[in-house]
Order: sequence, then structure tokens, then C-alpha cells
Amino acid sequence: MTSHAVDSTASRPTPSPAARRLTSALALVGACVCALAVSFVVQAAPADQRVARGVTELLVVGVPIVAGLYALGSPHTVRSGAMLLSMGFAWSLTALAESDESLPYSIGRVAAWLVFPGLILLMLTFPSGVLDRGRDRALLYALCGVLTLLFLASALFVVEFPSSTPWATCTDDCPANAFMVVDREPAIVGRFLTPARELLSVLLLSGVLVSILLRWRAATPLQRRTIWPVVIASSLSVVLLAAFFVARRRGEDASTVETLGLLWGLCIPAISAAFLAGLLRRRLLLGQVLADLAGHLSSGLDVRRVRDGLASALRDPSLEVLVADGPVHWRDSDGRVGSLPAAGSGRAVTIVGAQTAPAVALVHDTGLEADQELLGAVGSLVLGTVRHHAVAMSLAGALQQLAQSRRRIAEAADHERARIERDLHDGAQQRLMALRIRLSLAEELLTTDPKTGIGAVHELGDEVERTLDEIRALAHGVYPAVLNDRGLADALRSVAADAPLPVHVQLRRLTRHSRQVETAIYFTCVEALQNAVKHAHGASGVWIAVTQDAVLSFEIRDDGAGFTPPPETGGNVPGHIGLRNMRDRLEAVGGSLVVESAPGHGTRISGRLPLD
Repeated sequence: MTSHAVDSTASRPTPSPAARRLTSALALVGACVCALAVSFVVQAAPADQRVARGVTELLVVGVPIVAGLYALGSPHTVRSGAMLLSMGFAWSLTALAESDESLPYSIGRVAAWLVFPGLILLMLTFPSGVLDRGRDRALLYALCGVLTLLFLASALFVVEFPSSTPWATCTDDCPANAFMVVDREPAIVGRFLTPARELLSVLLLSGVLVSILLRWRAATPLQRRTIWPVVIASSLSVVLLAAFFVARRRGEDASTVETLGLLWGLCIPAISAAFLAGLLRRRLLLGQVLADLAGHLSSGLDVRRVRDGLASALRDPSLEVLVADGPVHWRDSDGRVGSLPAAGSGRAVTIVGAQTAPAVALVHDTGLEADQELLGAVGSLVLGTVRHHAVAMSLAGALQQLAQSRRRIAEAADHERARIERDLHDGAQQRLMALRIRLSLAEELLTTDPKTGIGAVHELGDEVERTLDEIRALAHGVYPAVLNDRGLADALRSVAADAPLPVHVQLRRLTRHSRQVETAIYFTCVEALQNAVKHAHGASGVWIAVTQDAVLSFEIRDDGAGFTPPPETGGNVPGHIGLRNMRDRLEAVGGSLVVESAPGHGTRISGRLPLD
């Protein structure tokens, strides 16, 4: 298994102004170089070959430059773009081989050799420009060794270069080699060096052809749709070059050798054009893959649908989408606990969105690893879809909890109204009815026994006071007067003074707030205090702390018996309805509540409310 992360940005990056200026400058230089090379060839070539030589030079120099400029526009093909540009500029030097002067002619002939490794490198690394296989490295190093030791070094010892070449029109009247450093050409050059280098070149070119075909065989169906133009052009180029060497060595007639050389020369712009076509096909294929994937997701957003759509779009039926479930665990598209494939499984893993949650892992065919642009594009879409699904599920859960909270609040309001009605009926209403009866009796006594009637009236005053006290107590339960008149600080101190347990109140920078905020904190603290009185067996006291900073935070804790808090399921848990009511009360004003407790370790209830 191989694993790597990709940038989840799917769009083609917008070039910076500096990059655009550099591309424009390179385009201008390329146009000038191409024009100079074509002009030089046309002027130097025989009259009957000027048009053909000019067109050939234009294609050989211009097409690599155009393809290279396009490749520079994507960060994923910058290396290949640089190689194409370098090849186009270097190949323009071969125009000097049309010169009648020894030095320019020699430079032009050697330049054709120097471009050869870059051409092979392009064949082996399309489209990334990265040589990532040991077999290909060995082939390239061997070719560079043969080029350096048997081709470039031979320029120091030969009188003249081989006359049969697609880069010069001279035959028997070619200029002498300007780089020769000896008085006469060693016999070993013609007998051994030249045949050996051409034989080794044919063998190594055969290895390049085999490597290209093996790469085609190992490619995924999606990759083959992109690389086939380059594979065909590269294979044809290798075959023609090998045939050219063989025909020249066997002494075939000049027209055959010239034709093979010309065809091989045209393979250079053909490879560049195939490279450009491959890049354009990749761009179209990327859009098609994203369109196919978006089509699969149009009828619904879930991980399973994402997985099926991605497998279809990438032509990889065994592809899997894993979503991070915590720091070390993953879940597959069916929601089951999954894991990343083991090393040696033949599968590759691409992590998308590793810096944020939830991250997504794409388990795919190893053949897709080289196409980071494609993986980044589909990864961005998959990551956005998975996160959209997660947000939608979270929102649905929040809406469900909100509906449950509203229902509980409505039920609590109904219960509270029923309690007030019951308390009024059983308490104040009964006392008032009794007062009315006793008042009628006192009225009768005042007419029949004034002294006794006056005493009865005095007793009615005491009964009125008791009735008022009961009404005040009832009103205090609905909304305490001290909270309304003097604020949260004095209201909490008043509750603490009347509690059967020692209550310690600590207030930090507390000021007045809206009625909703003060009511929420007050009744939450009262509820928590009542719970401590009823359930915190063995508690030595209760501590209430309220702190005002960027948010309004508070806590109520005791050192009693403690308990096991229920899970925050959003529903009423038997025996813990009070905790649910406290949470609902705070959430109604944008706050949150945390309950921490364990048997034998007391209880801590804390909350936070934002300050508008």
C-alpha cells in the first residue's frame, strides 16, 4: 500500500502576474528562435528543398515550444513543459547543420545528439515529467552514457560526421568536423566505435519501446484514454530511429536512409503534438469525470452514492471511500468500521482534507497515483460532498433536538400553568373563600355582638397577611421579585441564605443583563441547588460561581455522593428530567450546559451563555 495526501483544490490554479509575464516572454523568445531557425534553413538549403526544409524546421522547433508553453500553465506538468521548451530551443541549433562553415555545421550536428536524451525522457515520463521507475532510470542513464562516451566523445576524433542525416542536406561536400583534436582519425573509430554505438543505441531503444508498452499494459483504462497519443508517437519514433541506424549501417540506398531519417525527424514534432493532445485529453477527461461524478450525486448525497459514482467515473470498481471517525478510525461507505489497506495489498491510498474534519481516504488502483491533478479534483468534490452530507445530518439532528426541546418547553409551560392553577385553587383561593365567609360572620357579629365582631375583624387581618404571604411565595416561584428588582447577584444570595445546606456564592465582575439571560441562569442554579439538597447525600456544602468575561459562565458543584450522568440523547431520561430542563432552558437563549459527576466524587454543573 502507498499513501499520500493531495491538495483538495480541484480547479486549475490561476497563474500569477509574474508567471504570465514569464510565459509571455518565453513565447516571444520562442517565436524569435523559431523564425531565425526557419530563416537560416530556408536560406542555406538548396532551392528545390527550401519549402520542405522550412516546414520541417518549423514543425521540429515550433511544436515543442507551443506544447511546452501550454504545459507550463499547469503545476502538474511544469517539468514536462520545461523539457519541451528546452528541446525546442535546443533543436533550433540543428539549423546550423545547413551551414557551409565548419564550426556552425559541427555545432548543429552535435546539437541533434544532445536533444536525444530529452526526447527519451519525455517518452518515459508523460505526463508528470517524473522518472519514478527504476527500469526507466536505468534505460535513461545507459542512453546518456552511450551518448556521452560513444557519440559526443567521438566528435573529438572523427574527420567528418556521418553524411546520411535528416538534419543536413549536404552529402559528399559536408564541412569538416571543427571539434577534431587529433591529426587523423583513429582506425578504431570506424571499425569499432561507430558500429558499437549504433548497436547499443538500437538495443537501448528496444528497451525504451518495451518500457513504453509495459507502461501501457499497466495503465488503468482511464489513463489509457490520456496517454495513447504519446504511446503511439513514441513507439513509432523508437522503431523509425532504430530502423534508420540499421539501414545506414547496412549501407542501404540513400533514398531509403533519407526517407527513414526524414520520418524519424518528423516524429519529434509528432511526439510534441501527441503530448499536447494528451494534455488536452486529460483536461477534457477531468471535466468528463467530474461531470459523471456529479451526475451520480445529483439524485442524493451520501457516502455510498459518492463511492459508486467515483468508482464508475474512474473505471475502478474496487475503489472505496473511507471517512475519518476520530483520529485513528475510519468508516467505509456502508458505515462499517474500516481500515486502510495493508502494505503489499496492491492498493493506493489518497488522503484528502487531512488538516480538517472529517478527512476522506480514497482507496484506489495504484495506477491512478501518478495523476495527482485528477485525484485532487475528484478528491475536492468527494470531500465537499461528504462534508455536505455530514453537515446535513448534523443539521437534521439539531432540528430534531430543537423540536424535542420546544415540545418539552411547551409541556413544561403547561405543567407550570397547571401547578399555578392548582396552587391558587388549593391555597390562596381557599383562603379567600374562607375570608369571605368569616367576613360575613363578622358583619353579623358587629350588629349582634359588637365587641366579639371587632375581635373577629382583627383576626381577619392576620388571615389576610397569611394569604398575602402565600401569594408572594407563589409569585416568587414564577419570577422572583428580587431577581427583577436587584439582579442576579442578590437573587442568588437570597436563594443561598434560605437553603438547608451551606451555600457559598462567588461572583466575578457580574453586571445586570437581559431578563432572559438572568432568568436562565437563576433557575438553572436553583434547579441544581435543589438537586444537590435532595440527592447529594453527605455533601458538606454547595458552591455557586458566576464569572463575566467575553461570555457569562457559571458552575454549581457539591462534594456529595455523585451519580452517573445520562447520555445527551436529546430525550427525557427517567430520573434526570431536571437535567434536561436545565439544558433546554440554557439552549433556548444560546447557551450550553455540561454535567460532570461520578459516584463518590460529587457533581459539577457548568454553563456558558454568549453576551450580545
